[in-house]
Amino acid sequence: MSTSGTTNFNVDRNQIISGALRLCGVLAEGETATTEQINNGAEALNMLVKRLEADGMPLWAIKTYAVPMTADTNAYNIGVGQTVDTPKPLKVIRAFIRDSSNNDTPMRVITHQEYDVLGNKASSGRPIQVFYEPLNTYGVLHLFPTPSSTDASGNTLYIVYQRPFEDFDASTDNPDFPQEWLEALKYQLATRLAGEYQIDLQIRQALLSEAAALKEAALSFGTEEGSFFFQADSRGW
Repeated sequence: MSTSGTTNFNVDRNQIISGALRLCGVLAEGETATTEQINNGAEALNMLVKRLEADGMPLWAIKTYAVPMTADTNAYNIGVGQTVDTPKPLKVIRAFIRDSSNNDTPMRVITHQEYDVLGNKASSGRPIQVFYEPLNTYGVLHLFPTPSSTDASGNTLYIVYQRPFEDFDASTDNPDFPQEWLEALKYQLATRLAGEYQIDLQIRQALLSEAAALKEAALSFGTEEGSFFFQADSRGW
């Protein structure tokens, strides 16, 4: 038996839209989507991708970023065109300080309420806590204590965060998702387009059921595997 020897199958934006329209019965076999159908589908697909960001922290969208610290500065804007110029993190999961000898010290990621009740925010020292404040188009990293000149020059802050999924801007754009998500994306889009095209309720219910199962399978595959250990936090931060 001979196999292809390749594992690089993918689809582009317009193929996902056309596939979803076929599932809805809007396109028959061999038919091509109109420009309006493609435009409507692209809008729905991008909205779908943004909503999927709320489903958790998939492995392929977890990123580590080095944030250079500045002396006497405890707040850093992060986003495209900001002081830290990278797409705005959705959530900061972990953070650590790396010193000049490449030794890492974990930081505590705290909540807004915990940050509010801290003492003098301008107190100087090596940061041990970080609070991330996501705003509309950028976020703000708040450090405590405020790094001194020595701490800023000899150490680097690293954040581990969930990045946003990339948009579908062009017809040939591939999904910013791994291959196990391709079918789920097509069915998820079909459930949204079915309402716009007033597809029969029974067909819509069948699409919803299939889309939910495919999405659950893709989500469960994208979680991290490993052992979990629980212990009391005795650091007193």
